[in-house]
Amino acid sequence: MYFRLDGTTFWVLFLQIHHSLKKLFIIFLQLSNFDFMKRLLLVCFSTLLMTTLFSQLYIPIDTANFQFRKDKSKKYLEESKLFITKLKADYKGSDKSYIKTEYEKSQKEFNEEILHGDYLFDIRFDHFVDSIVARLREDNPMIPADLRFFISKNLSLNASSMGDNTFVINLGTFYYLDNEDEFATIISHEIGHFILKHQILSLQRHFKIDKVDSKKQLGKIKSDRYSRGAKALERFKAIMYSEGTINRKKEQEADSLGYTLFRNSKFHKADYLNSFILMAEYDSIKPEGLDLPIYHKIFTLPDLKFKEEWMKCEDFTGYDYSKYKPKLNSDSMKSHPENEERIARLKHLFPELSDSGEITKPGTAFIELQRIAKNELVPSLDFNEDYGGGVYLCLLNIQRDSTDNYHKQWLGHFFQKIYDARKSYTLNRYLDRVEPKDQSKSYQQFLNFMWNLNMMELKKIADYYSKKGS
Repeated sequence: MYFRLDGTTFWVLFLQIHHSLKKLFIIFLQLSNFDFMKRLLLVCFSTLLMTTLFSQLYIPIDTANFQFRKDKSKKYLEESKLFITKLKADYKGSDKSYIKTEYEKSQKEFNEEILHGDYLFDIRFDHFVDSIVARLREDNPMIPADLRFFISKNLSLNASSMGDNTFVINLGTFYYLDNEDEFATIISHEIGHFILKHQILSLQRHFKIDKVDSKKQLGKIKSDRYSRGAKALERFKAIMYSEGTINRKKEQEADSLGYTLFRNSKFHKADYLNSFILMAEYDSIKPEGLDLPIYHKIFTLPDLKFKEEWMKCEDFTGYDYSKYKPKLNSDSMKSHPENEERIARLKHLFPELSDSGEITKPGTAFIELQRIAKNELVPSLDFNEDYGGGVYLCLLNIQRDSTDNYHKQWLGHFFQKIYDARKSYTLNRYLDRVEPKDQSKSYQQFLNFMWNLNMMELKKIADYYSKKGS
């Protein structure tokens, strides 16, 4: 049902078809004595044809080529060995072996993810990221020249630094951000973590906890005949709360250094703070709302009448969440400060951020990557077997544009997967259960709708949209 083509080949195909249509248009003009209005109509028709063609012809970026991934893996492992060699030369203490071992484990896991296909490889993303990093490095000589970036199929607006010159940028970052400057914010923050050696400092701290402090504390707990369980829990809480405090401080340090790198490179200061706002708003696709009429519109089919009972929701009003008292305070263990706190602190340290102006408009390169990211979200959900999330995202896109056949085709695909899972009694793996405390009303309504459909109804929806999208 889906073509498999790498992103570069698809772009070549796009240019070839564009060139052919352009030649056809010139021939029409040469052979015809069109007046001005007829020529204008022909131009409009050609533009409409191109727009329609490529809105329906999008081909997901291919990471199914195992040999290609093996080549990427080989290069990653070669560069990782160089980092380990440098690491052994730079650290001499008793923690050196621990740090080396932890990095080797991390690099092994990351390499397995490359081979598995967890990352997108496309020259358009590579060129864009390289251009932003080059601009940052031009005005910040402390940024190394050997950094490497991978695009993850994760849909959230986020990025991470592994501490060994490797950075991961989530696909959702391209979709949810507004422009290049906001993207530079995310990169600057992660480079800040790297320059400050936060990952290595964490490993040194973990070594001390695992190999030194824990032995002493364990001896004290064992020597006490009573309350061993309570004391062990208190010790665990102390470690977790301390870890949360330290991690939140590191995030603030990376915020500050990140802004300094960002400002040195003359990026627009308003976009630095706006990226934090967007990160809080778009942590996932699920906060976005589906309007109730979309259910009637999409699921009223020629051979399937819409049933109001599909919209019935479970009643959780009688459940008293206050009776549940967790043994650990989740707020104390958070690794990131609240975004409002981060923004307030940045404004205090850098007063110019209090009057930062308007958000900048995106350039053509970023707009193109945003378009690609939009269409890559559903293949990524399919890859990660999040079939419920796939249905939800397809409905969001169809709600925005009722002529979106690309997402209607994927809707049929995801409903087939849901049907297969229901048939094999494995649907819990692929579709969330309703959790009122942690989900928006819109997402709860969606989940209730999905769980209310029977197997025959799932199959009819799958068949209808698979055929309609093909």
